[in-house]
Amino acid sequence: MSKAVDPLPLKGPEVTVWLTRLTRVVRCLLCSVLAALCLGIGLVRAAQEAVPVVVLHDRQQAVDPWSAVSVLYDTSGRWTLDEVRQRLPQRVRPDVPAANFGERRGAVWLVWDIDLQPAARGAWLLDVAFPALDLVDLHVLLHDGTPLRTAYQRAGDGRPLSWRALPTRTHVLPLDLPPGRYTLLLRVSSEGSLVTPLRLVTPEQFHQGEDRVQLLQGISTGVMLCLLLYSLAQWFSLHDRLFAYYGLSVFGIGLYLFSYNGLGLQHLWGEHVRVSEVLSPACVLLSALGAFLFIDRVLDIRSLSPRMSLVMHVCAGVAGAALVLLLMDVFGYRAAQQVAKLIGPLPMFLALPFAWMRWRQGDRAAALVFLGWALYAVGGVTMGRLAIGQVAATTVTLHALQIGSLLEMLMWLLVMGMRVQQLRGAAEQATRDGDHLRQLAATDALTGLLNRRGLHAAVPPMLTRARPDRLVALYLVDLDGFKQINDRQGHDAGDAVLVEIGERLRRGVRDSDLTARTGGDEFVVLVSDLPDDDAARRIGAALLQALVAPMRLRTGPCEVGATIGYALSPIDGWDVAELMRRADQAMYLGKQSGKGQVRRLTSRTC
Repeated sequence: MSKAVDPLPLKGPEVTVWLTRLTRVVRCLLCSVLAALCLGIGLVRAAQEAVPVVVLHDRQQAVDPWSAVSVLYDTSGRWTLDEVRQRLPQRVRPDVPAANFGERRGAVWLVWDIDLQPAARGAWLLDVAFPALDLVDLHVLLHDGTPLRTAYQRAGDGRPLSWRALPTRTHVLPLDLPPGRYTLLLRVSSEGSLVTPLRLVTPEQFHQGEDRVQLLQGISTGVMLCLLLYSLAQWFSLHDRLFAYYGLSVFGIGLYLFSYNGLGLQHLWGEHVRVSEVLSPACVLLSALGAFLFIDRVLDIRSLSPRMSLVMHVCAGVAGAALVLLLMDVFGYRAAQQVAKLIGPLPMFLALPFAWMRWRQGDRAAALVFLGWALYAVGGVTMGRLAIGQVAATTVTLHALQIGSLLEMLMWLLVMGMRVQQLRGAAEQATRDGDHLRQLAATDALTGLLNRRGLHAAVPPMLTRARPDRLVALYLVDLDGFKQINDRQGHDAGDAVLVEIGERLRRGVRDSDLTARTGGDEFVVLVSDLPDDDAARRIGAALLQALVAPMRLRTGPCEVGATIGYALSPIDGWDVAELMRRADQAMYLGKQSGKGQVRRLTSRTC
C-alpha cells in the first residue's frame, strides 16, 4: 500500500497573499450591500417625498386636493411668506388623519401644486369647509416660485365677514388663473381645532351644494327653535321649571350648532368678531347649566340621593359662574374651552346610575333618557375625537354632534310629553278628588241623596227658572212611626228604612228634579215645570203612596207612614228659606190633622 502524501505547507509569503485577497472580497461584498441599502432607502424616501400634482382637466367635477398636500409646521405662528418659500424643500406629507391636525399651536402651511389645463380655465373656488378656523390665508406661487400678489385671499372667523372675498358660511377663496402650473400655500391657524377639509369647485358646483346644506341647516335650526318655543310655552302654561331648564339646554346647544356651522357669522354677527370668539364655549356652558337642572328634576334625583342632587346644582352653579366670567372677559377662550370640555359631559355621567335605577323601577322616561344619552354620546365622542385629531374630517364626523344632539333633544321631548301627561293626569285626579270631596260635603252618607248644604246650593238655580205657568214645588216629607222601628228593630233596620225611602223618592221624580235628606227622618223633594197646584198635589200624592207601601227588611216586613207639606214657587215665594218655612208649616198642619196627608199652606191657613 502507498503512503498518504501530506499537502505541502504554505510558506509565509503565500499566506499573506491569500489573506489580502480575502480581505478585498469581503470589502467588496460589504460595499455592495451598503450601496444597495442606500439606494433602497433613497428610493423609498423619494417615493415618500414625491407629491403628486393636482391636475384640473376640466370643470365637470369637484376636486379634493388632500392627497397632494404637504405641510410646514410653524409653531411660532410668525413665519412670513418669504420664510415659507425658503422652507418649501423641507415640507413633508402630513402624518395625520385626512384634513385633521387636531389641537395644534401656531400655524400650519398646507402646500400643493396644481396644473390648470386649458379645458378647466375659468373661475374656481377653494372651499375650506370648517367654519371654526380663526385665520385662513391663501397665497399662490407661479411655477418659478414668484408670488402672485393678485391671488392673495384671506378669511377666518377671527376676522369680520367684510374681509372675505365672498360672504359665505365656510371659508371660500376665489381663484381665477390662466392655464399653467401653480403652487398653492394655505396658512391656517385657530385657538381650537385645526380641521381643514378642502375642495376645489366651480362657482356653480359650490352654490348647488351650499343650497342643500343651507336647507338642511335651516331645518335643523327650525327644529331647535320649535323645541325652544314648545318648552317656553309649556313653562308659561304649566309653571313647571322642568320646561325652563330644557329650554336653556336647547337654546345653548342650538346656538352652538348655529355658530359652529358658520350660520351665525354669515347671517347675524358678521362684523362682531368677539361674538365668534366666546360663543362656542359660552353655549356649551349654558347648555350644561340647563342639562344639570333638567336631569336632576326629570329623574327626581333628590328623592334618591339629596347629596347628588346638591352636586348637580353645584355643577350648574359652576357652569353659570364660568359663563359669566367668560362674558366678562375674565376667562380667555382656551380656559373657557377647557372648562366647557370638562363640564359638558358631566350631567350624563353623574346621573347615569340614577337613570338606571329609575329604569329598573319601570320609569319609561328614564329609558328614553338613556337612549338619548346613547345617541348623544356617539355624536359627542366622534366630535371629541375630531377635535383632538384622531379621526378624518368627513361629512359624518363634522356633523356627528349635530345629529346626536338633535336625536337627544327629540328623546327629551318625548320625556317632556310624558311629563305633560303626568301633570295632566295629576290635574285631572285633583279635579276628580275635588269633585269627590265636594260631593261628599253635599251628599248624605247613608242614602246618597243631597244633604242640607247640597240642597241649599242646588235649589237657587232651579228657582230662577220658575214662572207662574212653570211652577217649582218643594215637598217636605216627614216619616210617621219611624221612631218605633228604631226602638223595636234596631238602628240597622232604621237605616235600611231610610235608604229605601230615599230610593223610592228618587224613583218617584225625574232625574232633573232634586231629592235630599235634611234630617233624621226628614226628606225634601223639588219638582220643576209644573203647570198648576193640582199637578203638584198629584205628584205629592204619588210620593205618599210610594212611601207607605210595605217594605221587607232582613228583620222582617215593615211599614212606615209619611206626612208631606209643600210650597210652590213663585206663588208662595222665591226664597229657599221661605219655601221651606211654608212647607214645614203645611207638614205640621198635616201632622195635627191625622198624618198621612199631603198639605199646602194656603192664604186661609197662614
